[in-house]
Amino acid sequence: MAATVSLALSVLLAAQPAAPAPQAEGPAPAPAADSSIPAPTSARPPEPRWRGTGLLATAGVLGGIGFGANLGRVIAASRLCRDLSYDNETGSAAGFEDCAYGSAALGILAPIGLLSNTAAFAFAAGGGSMRGRWDAHRTAFSGERKQNAGLQIGLGAGLMTAGIVTYLGVRIASFADVLGFATCNERSPILAMNGSDLGGPEVVEGNVPEFRQCMGRRMSGYLAGIGIGQAMSVVGVGLLTHGAAYNRNLKLMRYITHNQLRLQPTLSFNYAGLTLSGRF
Repeated sequence: MAATVSLALSVLLAAQPAAPAPQAEGPAPAPAADSSIPAPTSARPPEPRWRGTGLLATAGVLGGIGFGANLGRVIAASRLCRDLSYDNETGSAAGFEDCAYGSAALGILAPIGLLSNTAAFAFAAGGGSMRGRWDAHRTAFSGERKQNAGLQIGLGAGLMTAGIVTYLGVRIASFADVLGFATCNERSPILAMNGSDLGGPEVVEGNVPEFRQCMGRRMSGYLAGIGIGQAMSVVGVGLLTHGAAYNRNLKLMRYITHNQLRLQPTLSFNYAGLTLSGRF
């Protein structure tokens, strides 16, 4: 009888489900990645939206306005002293004020030329940088011919430096020479300076034509140098920024391509982001 009861208990115990095994305390395991997540994609940067065409065109227009204003100054300066003559009644040169101190045209054109070229300098720098980045993307991913960035950087830096040095040098020289008056009056004196002796009315009258020609040449030369310096700076900064941006971005884009950098989406219950992978 006891054996029968023991056998029945054994059968009942075997039929009961096994008790769950104790689990170690700790954070719950992360769920499996969703199969709907797309496969890793290449980290190829998109083509830049802006090419810098508008900025470069604006720089060209402003530079043209500045060049035209400076050219107008040169023409006005070359004719500034043409009315200078000797007045027998006063025993002095007539029309000296306009010749020595300039006309209203020079006063109006001077700020136009300076402001236009300054704005063109800024637009050329921004446009050149944008265009360089766009050209680098085309070279790296669209099979465009590689540009000589080193030549652009060297030529641009040389032009910009020469333009700035020319502008500052001519500005300082023209200020010291009073736009040519000091030199021309020393060579062909028509006005007594520091108690100097002019040598009589006949000498002054004979010096007037020479002084007029000298002032036309020197003043127009100074203004031409100022305009050339400004124009060189605008062209130079455009080349320099384009070459530098092209070279920098082309190296970065080729590094991305060479190392096969990839972006892979990562998603879980408490995290979502991108994983950058590649060969380093």
